Amino acid sequence: PSSLRQKEDDLFYIISSDLQEYSHLIFGDGVTVEYFASDTLFFKFPKEITKRVPVIPVNTISYKPQYINEGPFQVSPDSVNVYADSHILDHIEAVYTKPVRYSHLSSGVKGEVALEPLEGVRLSEDKVRFSLDVTRYVELVGTFPVNVTNVPADKKMSVYPSKVNVFIKSIFPVMGNPLEEVVLKVDYNEFNNSVSGKCVVHMFNRSDDIIDYDVYPPVVECVVEEAR
Repeated sequence: PSSLRQKEDDLFYIISSDLQEYSHLIFGDGVTVEYFASDTLFFKFPKEITKRVPVIPVNTISYKPQYINEGPFQVSPDSVNVYADSHILDHIEAVYTKPVRYSHLSSGVKGEVALEPLEGVRLSEDKVRFSLDVTRYVELVGTFPVNVTNVPADKKMSVYPSKVNVFIKSIFPVMGNPLEEVVLKVDYNEFNNSVSGKCVVHMFNRSDDIIDYDVYPPVVECVVEEAR
């Protein structure tokens, strides 16, 4: 550090005569340096700033029949510090993992995966841990009425069709009957903010055993009238 001199901003230099005293460290004790081809060596040490950005996993996963992921593909840590020049850092909103590929899964997986390197960027981590829980499921089908919620006292809200089909994926083995707890609703506030007059059907009181569900039709026509 005592031999390194600052020329301007982030540009530093060292002259060859100062390097002579370090030649044994650079080349070893058995080498004698007669001269350096350049009398001055320049180094650029750009100032680094940092910000924390999320890690986005890149994966291609397929499952055996009647198996599905129980929860999302998780990475840990889920965010990292990125160090770079400010003009580079301004364009970085996330970092990505190398691709993770599994096919015909019937059980959970975990491991480590490297992060995709970025030119001119230093990361606080070069790899992250990942995990994915996989479970067997059974599919249940039922038809349920669509209820309404958050309707003002001076309004009446009707939905068409008034009943919809629900396709449920439930953890195997099935404990009890998850269909008994299904409650479907549409939200008046969602209708009020909609320009189409349609509402998305949502499931309430969802059982912990229900991994995923689909509603058909997924949206219903909503009609609002003044209450009498």
